[in-house]
Amino acid sequence: MFTKILRMALVLSILLAGNVMAAQAAPLSSSPGTQFLHVATTINTSGNATMLDHPLLNNQPNAIFFVTHNWNPGGVGGTYHEHNFGVYYVANRWRIFNQDLSTMQPGATFNIFIPTPGANVFVQKATADNISGNTTLIDHPQANNDPNAILLVTQNWNPEGGLGIYNNHPIGVYYTGSNWAIFNQDLTAIPENASFNVFILPEGTGFVHRATAGNTILNRTHLDHPLTNQAPNALVFITPNWNPGGGGGTYASFPVGVYYSTSQNQIAVYNENFLGTMPTSAAFNVLVLPPTPRAFVHTANESNSTENVTRLSSALLNGYPNAVLFATQNWNPYGRALGVYNNNQIGAWYNNTNQSWNIFNQNTLDDIPNSAAFNILVPHPDATVFVHRAITDNTFGHITQIDHPLTNNNPEAILLVTHNYNPGGTGGTYNNHPLGVYYDAPYWHIFNQDLAAMPENALFNVIVPQPRAGEDVFVHKATPGNTIGNNTTIDHPLANNNPNAILIATPNYNPGDTCPCVYLDMAYGVYYQTSTQKWAIFNQNLLGGMPTNAAFNVYVLTSQMVYLPMINR
Repeated sequence: MFTKILRMALVLSILLAGNVMAAQAAPLSSSPGTQFLHVATTINTSGNATMLDHPLLNNQPNAIFFVTHNWNPGGVGGTYHEHNFGVYYVANRWRIFNQDLSTMQPGATFNIFIPTPGANVFVQKATADNISGNTTLIDHPQANNDPNAILLVTQNWNPEGGLGIYNNHPIGVYYTGSNWAIFNQDLTAIPENASFNVFILPEGTGFVHRATAGNTILNRTHLDHPLTNQAPNALVFITPNWNPGGGGGTYASFPVGVYYSTSQNQIAVYNENFLGTMPTSAAFNVLVLPPTPRAFVHTANESNSTENVTRLSSALLNGYPNAVLFATQNWNPYGRALGVYNNNQIGAWYNNTNQSWNIFNQNTLDDIPNSAAFNILVPHPDATVFVHRAITDNTFGHITQIDHPLTNNNPEAILLVTHNYNPGGTGGTYNNHPLGVYYDAPYWHIFNQDLAAMPENALFNVIVPQPRAGEDVFVHKATPGNTIGNNTTIDHPLANNNPNAILIATPNYNPGDTCPCVYLDMAYGVYYQTSTQKWAIFNQNLLGGMPTNAAFNVYVLTSQMVYLPMINR
């Protein structure tokens, strides 16, 4: 059935200039939308603009979304962006652009938020009826007469893809006493027909941060919030607020962004003009999406599996075509006595008909065995999670090159990869080949272990996980001492004596940019050895052994950190 559906599906031809696609977040009940990190690269950037690639934005001229510049996602590196920016739509793609027409610098990174459509998400157009000098007055029932409303605003050059109006000025919001308004901080008149994306945050979703003498240093003011402290990968969205609660007012007449202070272990809002200061009492509306549950074990059975497909059922995934998930085959979850082999390359596929994610065998011929099990990771969408697309400009032979701030110039980075047939539920490209990652300075790459050509538009979910409580990330290497036949035993304190642990693994050709380097042209999985009470990685083809020096990136989550929806309808 799956094969027939895919063969009949319309495969969209996507003109892509970028090689790092947006992370695809699942908007859970605690989340008002989808967020991701966009990186301006030499491939997706031209002139004063960088082109976005996301299923919720592509071919959507009416899309409404919000942008905040992120100086150093993950607390790594840093690229200034001292420009007022906006978004515009052309040739079926949205772009972020510099209003002053200056060149968009590769390496600039932007937090992107796409709210769930609703009455509180709209475009404000400055007209003769609502303009007064440097202000355009908002008239909306969810914001009127509410001085405590929290609004996010991003300039939109051409809503619906029409002709556009520039407004090269730093903007903010303020409360007039009865209405909220958008205004130019430098007091310059707002041009007629200038447009702005507006999101009135649901109550309890965001907060207001105010710069004080105690939290402000030079050009920056540090947030002190549980969602941003010790969270270098959090995606934070801000809009300057002249007078929170309707009292007083402080101008912030400069481009602003966010960055992670490694010395303070906090995210800060900063003045992009690093020679300028952050005024005391300057205030900012802030949105940070809370972390969500992340992992479970899925077991195939007669009711949830058809031919080469098994349907996942989880509140983390159902109805969310933009979710990002990672899968590793698990021979015997929870250490059960009998396990099931599935000697196939697997991938993830979103079925629009029943609005569910599925794991499928790439060769389309072999059925998913009954009781075959899979570890599923659905990470919190942050700077560590993204979708990579293989295109002409980043692909050569069997290899596709990743360009991301957390992996560039970092041979010690640990990446996990799962093939994603159709992010957003659109298109679809098979890649029935064993995957791996390798480093060739300054970039990491995804490659087909059997040296088969990488298909154009093949898509891969990628995560660069950071260790946290109850989790760890490491490289495991097969040695003569830990390898017998087709399996290599992992020795790690979070996994040992823990049959409920969830492990996600990806072969790493040259960890730390060192060899011996070993190809792994095989399907693999993990299993729990009851004799040693340790987990192992094994070759699903029992005829093949596990090569010495074969290496794997491993992400282990303990049972206390996982969400286990054992509903397989």
